[in-house]
Amino acid sequence: MSAFETPVAGRPVTGVVPTVRARRAPGGRRARAINALFVVAMMLVAVGAAWPIYQDSSYLIMAAGAIAAGLVLAWLGARRGWSWFTMLLSVLGTYLLLGVPLAVPAALFSGSTGVPNALGGLLDLVTATVFSWKELVTIQLPVGSYQTLLVPAFLLFLGGSTLALSLVWRGGRLFALAVPLIFAVQLFGLLFGSSAVSIPLTVFGVSVPAPRESLIGLAALLLAFGFLAWRTHLARSEALDLAARTSGVRRTPGGLGGRLRRAALAGGVLVLAVGVTLGGLSMAAATPAREVLRSSIDPAVELREYVSPLSQYRGYFSAEQYDKELFTVTGAAVENGTGSRVRLAVLSYYDGEVFRVMNPAAGERDQATAFARVPHARGATPNSVSTGFNIAGYTGVWMPGAGALASIRFAGDRAGDLSDGFFYNAGTASAIQLNALARGDRYTIISQQPADATALAGVTRPAGDAIDETLIPQSLSDWVDAQAVTRDGAGLAELVTRLRERGYLSHALTVPAVDSWTADLGDYQFSPSRSGHSVARIDALFTALLEKQNSTTATENSQLVAAIGDDEQFAVATALLARHLGFESRVVVGFTLDAAGAAVSGAPGACPQGVCSGQNLAAWVEVASADGNWATVDVTPQFQNPLSPMDDATRDPQFNTEVIAEGATEQRAPEADPTSGEDQQEQDPVTAPDLAWLFAALKIAGISLATLLAISTPFLVILGAKLKRRRDRARAATVSARFAGGWDEYIDAAVDRGLADQGSMTRVEIAAHYQSVGGAHLATLADRAVFGATPPRAAESDAFWALVTAERAGLAASGTRRQRLRAAISLRSFSRLADARRLYTFRPSASRRDVTTERLNRRDTNRMGERSPTSGRES
Repeated sequence: MSAFETPVAGRPVTGVVPTVRARRAPGGRRARAINALFVVAMMLVAVGAAWPIYQDSSYLIMAAGAIAAGLVLAWLGARRGWSWFTMLLSVLGTYLLLGVPLAVPAALFSGSTGVPNALGGLLDLVTATVFSWKELVTIQLPVGSYQTLLVPAFLLFLGGSTLALSLVWRGGRLFALAVPLIFAVQLFGLLFGSSAVSIPLTVFGVSVPAPRESLIGLAALLLAFGFLAWRTHLARSEALDLAARTSGVRRTPGGLGGRLRRAALAGGVLVLAVGVTLGGLSMAAATPAREVLRSSIDPAVELREYVSPLSQYRGYFSAEQYDKELFTVTGAAVENGTGSRVRLAVLSYYDGEVFRVMNPAAGERDQATAFARVPHARGATPNSVSTGFNIAGYTGVWMPGAGALASIRFAGDRAGDLSDGFFYNAGTASAIQLNALARGDRYTIISQQPADATALAGVTRPAGDAIDETLIPQSLSDWVDAQAVTRDGAGLAELVTRLRERGYLSHALTVPAVDSWTADLGDYQFSPSRSGHSVARIDALFTALLEKQNSTTATENSQLVAAIGDDEQFAVATALLARHLGFESRVVVGFTLDAAGAAVSGAPGACPQGVCSGQNLAAWVEVASADGNWATVDVTPQFQNPLSPMDDATRDPQFNTEVIAEGATEQRAPEADPTSGEDQQEQDPVTAPDLAWLFAALKIAGISLATLLAISTPFLVILGAKLKRRRDRARAATVSARFAGGWDEYIDAAVDRGLADQGSMTRVEIAAHYQSVGGAHLATLADRAVFGATPPRAAESDAFWALVTAERAGLAASGTRRQRLRAAISLRSFSRLADARRLYTFRPSASRRDVTTERLNRRDTNRMGERSPTSGRES
C-alpha cells in the first residue's frame, strides 16, 4: 500500500512541493480509453454469443455499426454534458436513423424507388421493435438477415453500449451497473439461440464440455473481473492523488508484500469464479439440449383447418381442372429431363380415415411435423439447383416445391405477402403458404441436388414397429400371406408390382360427361370406382383382390385384375403394405417433371415441358431404409388389362343407387366428406365489400399508437407526478403549509428551468438571486405566513397560489418552446434535496466557511415563531 512521506522539516505542509512529477488525473483520456476498451470487449463477447442465431455477414456489419454508434453517442454526451433525457432522445433518433440500413437491409434493395422503401422499412423497424422478439424464437436457425430479425440485436447492442459507456464515463459510483447490464446483453445469444449445446472438444487429452458456451462464459467472467479490478485500482489512485494534491504529501510506492497479498487474493477469487463457472457448464453439458425460449414457444400452424391434398385428388380430374394449367416449372430440373419431382405435400401419418401431414397422436405442436418460419437463405452448396415456379390456375396453401430448401426468392406484386406466409418443414422438404397462392405469383427455389435414387428391393428394414396394427385391414394381411413372398425389400417390391398390375385405373364413379382422362387413356374400358382412402375403402380393395385370387387358378397378374381405383387408393395401400412389413413409409402428392417423356401421350404424372395441369397430378410412396435413405415407389395402377367380363357379370354390385320417392325433397349434405364421395359443386362466392385496406390501416394505426404510447409513457408519468405534487401542496391541511408549498413550487419551477437550487440562502436572498418579477413579493408573503405571529387565512393562500402560478408562467415564457418542454419533463426538482446536501459540503476555505455560517446565523435570527414541518428549506 502507498504511504505518505513526512513533510520536510521547517516547511509548512501547505507549501510542500512534490519532488516527483504529478500523475495524470485518473479521469483523463487514458482512463476513459481503458474503460471504453473493456466495455467494447464485453460487447464483442455478446456479439459472439449471438453469432449462431444469425451466421451472416450482415449481422457483423450491424453489430459493428451499433457498437460504434453507441461509442459516439456516449462520447458526445460526456463531452457536452447531455442530460439522461437528452441521451435517451439521441439514442432513439440514432435507432430510427440507422435502424433501416443496418437492421432492415432488405428494405434498401426491394422495389424500384428508394423513398417508399425507406418509409416502409422505417415502419417495419418500429413494428419489429415490439413483435420481432417472438418471431425470432419461432423461426429455424440460422436466420441471417431474414426480414426484420436483426432488429432485436441492433436494439440491444446500440442501447447496451451507449448506456454502459455512459455509466463508466459519467455514472460515478454507478459504474458497476455496467457489468450486469452487459451480462444481460450477452444472455441474448444464449436465451434466443438453439437448445442444443456445442459438441465437446478434446484439447491435450482433456475433454472440454460445451466449448463454445464455456469460452463465452469464461470471456465474459474474465473481462468483468478485469474491469472491476481496474476501476477499483482507478478509484484508489484517484483518492491518493486527491490527498496528495490537497495536503502536499508525496506518494511513494507500497511494499512488495502488500502487492503480493493483493495479487494472491485477486487470483484466488478469480480461480474460484472460473471453477464455479466450468462446473456449472459441465453439469449443463451433461444433457444434449438445454431449455431456451424457443423450447417453450412452438411455431405451430393450425393444419387441421386445411383439407388433406390426397382427399382432393379426384377434383383435379374433373372437367374443369383436368386441362387447366396450374403452374409452370423452369430450370435445370426440366431441361435435363431426369424425371425430377415437384412435391406438393408429404403425408406421414394415417389415422384410419385420412393420410395427414401432422401426427394425430402428438398434435400440431410436434416439432417433427411442425411447419415453421425459416430464413429465405439456408446456405447453398455447389451442387444446388435452381427451379422457378410461375403460378397460373393453381390456388391453395400447399406449395409446390423441389427438394431440400437452400434458399427461396419471391417475386411479383405479392412478394411481401408470400414471404410473410411461407412456412417450411425440413424433415419432409415441403412447404405451405398461409397467404394462399394465386395467379401471377412467382418464386425461385434453390435446392440441394437430390441423391441417387434408392431401389425399393435394396432397402433394409429398420428396427421397431412402423404402425399400429389396428389400422391394417385384415384383408391386407390375408392377401400378403397368400402371396408367399419374403418380408424384406425385395418382397415389398414384388407386392407393389402385383398390386399395380392387378389394379385398374379409374378416377370417377360415373362416366365423365365430357371426354377428358378417359379419352387420353386410348382404348380404355371405363369401370366405376369410389373415392376416399379410409380403412374401409382399402379393406374393400384388398378384399376384391383376395376374392379374385381365390376364385381362379390363374397365376398371371393380367388375369387377376380386381382392384379399382387411382393413385389415392393405391398410394395408401402401398404405404400400408410397407408398414405391415415393418418399413416406415409416407405418401407424397405432387407432379413429375419429365421433359424426355413429354412426347408420350397420356403419360401419367408427367408435366410436358414443365407445364403442369390437373391431369398431371400424381401420388407416390416413399419407403425409408435403415440407413436413413428414402426409396421412391410409383403406385399408379395399369389400365391396359380391364376387369374380366365374368367378374363384371357375376360380382355383386358395390354401389347402390338410391331411389328417391316421388314428391321427396333432396337434401344436400351440410359439408362434404373428404374421405368418400365425389367433389361437390362449388357455390357462387358471396360478394362482400373488400375491407382489407381498412384492416391494414387499423393495424398500422394500432402499432403506431402502441409505439407512441410506449415511448411517451415515462414522460406522462413525470407530468402526472408533478401535477399531483402541485395539487397536494395547494390543498395542504394547514394554510401556512400551503404558503410553504407554494414557495416550494416556485423553487421547483426555477430548478426545472435550469437555475441552481440555492438551498443555503433565505427566501429573500433566493428571490433576489433568481431576479424574477414577483419573486421578492412571494418570499415576503411566504416568510410572513410561516413565521408571522398571526396565522394566514385561506383566501390569502389562494391569492398567494395565483401569484405562484403567474411566476411559473413568467419563468416558462422566458425560454424557447424546446426549453419549456425540457423543463416540463425535467427531474431536477425531484432531486434538489440531494443537490442541497452537496451544497452544504464546504471547501477548506476560511472565508467561504465564515460567509456561509454568517448567512445561516442571520437566517435563524430572522425567523419568528415555530418552524413548520412543510416549510421547504426552513423545515
